[in-house]
Amino acid sequence: MTDLLDRPLAGGLAAPEPSAPTMPKAWDLSLPLRLLLGCLSAAAAVIHLAMVPAHAGESMVEGVAFAISGWIQVLLAVAIVARPSRRWLALAIVANLAFIAAWAVSRTVGLPIGTGGVESATVVDLTCVGFEVALVLVAAVAWFRPGIGRGWDSGALVIASAIPVAILIGTTAVVVSPSATAHTHGGEVAGGHTHGAATGDDKGLSTLTNGHVHAHAADVALDRTTQAQLNAQLAQTAALVVTYPTVAAAEAGGYHRAGPFTPGLGAHYMPPKIVPAPNGNMDDASLAAPMLIFDGITPDAPLAGFMYLAYRTDEPAGFIGPNDHWHYHTNVCMTMKDGVIDTPLGADAENIDPAVCSEYGGSIIDNTGYMLHVWTVPGYESTNGTFSDVNPAITCPDGTYHHIELADLGRKTTTCLA
Repeated sequence: MTDLLDRPLAGGLAAPEPSAPTMPKAWDLSLPLRLLLGCLSAAAAVIHLAMVPAHAGESMVEGVAFAISGWIQVLLAVAIVARPSRRWLALAIVANLAFIAAWAVSRTVGLPIGTGGVESATVVDLTCVGFEVALVLVAAVAWFRPGIGRGWDSGALVIASAIPVAILIGTTAVVVSPSATAHTHGGEVAGGHTHGAATGDDKGLSTLTNGHVHAHAADVALDRTTQAQLNAQLAQTAALVVTYPTVAAAEAGGYHRAGPFTPGLGAHYMPPKIVPAPNGNMDDASLAAPMLIFDGITPDAPLAGFMYLAYRTDEPAGFIGPNDHWHYHTNVCMTMKDGVIDTPLGADAENIDPAVCSEYGGSIIDNTGYMLHVWTVPGYESTNGTFSDVNPAITCPDGTYHHIELADLGRKTTTCLA
């Protein structure tokens, strides 16, 4: 029997040796997960690197830190796509958790390096942190489920490709947004940074005025405790950003326009009930009911900022810290109809003939009381500071600040020249 088994098969062919079964790799990251992780890391890197010049202009330490962070994320993106491994996933998770923690500290108590002040969150850094959080979560899932997406048909892959496209669009949008393009630092201020004036042709920005401003020096850096208290006050405007994102939403909530649109100042919309700061101090009720400032007067015009009032003859204490510089207007034409107050000629037309004002059914008031602009809406942070009177982010449709003389306004709803 043994001899029989040892004999060659008919035709001289030997029996084939049994082949070992092909075993799948213990850990092999799918292509969809590679691409998703690579896109998230690359997107965060682009934002970090795009912001290097702005931060380096304020602090070389910050500039170098942003550059290092960006290049680390670039290298991680390449490594995960080209040579995926759990080691690279671990490094990506640890690095991005560190970046997220540094951002959180900079927005709460301030970093011990660079300028050391507490910065305000903007749409740029929130988007970057969002990508980093998503990367950490996806990497954690990929660690345990690396095969997700493997074997998807072409239809599923086409649908999934919408995610990297959305990441690309989001990254491009924030890099070219006003928050990024106007992020040129000069010195620390209450809400983040004060910025240097533009050089060369300022497109009419220097011709803008906004009433009488109490004399003050440059904004000063705040200690961490004071900055944290101010941030808590300013954070109360976030609910208004969500509730009244456009003129249409504001009008539906009972707000009405008071005066024309003006570059640098926007269009002011008055609430159904104004709550002026009592005794000149900001409390929760007054913080929640400012006038709203929009970048235009069309229904889809976006919210750009806020204006607070304090009916006092002396400058109010206002917000925490010394950087909220209040202003007032004199000789303003004001009308009232059915309890609705309006300034049809704007607040800066301070030499209006009473006869002209009467044509609108109004009268001249001697003094408006103190007012304060607050620019905390993401994308409309003023390059002149959180409490600046004029905001360069608000321009005429042609991108300039050229405007007509207010005495020639007539029935126009905008002071823009073009």
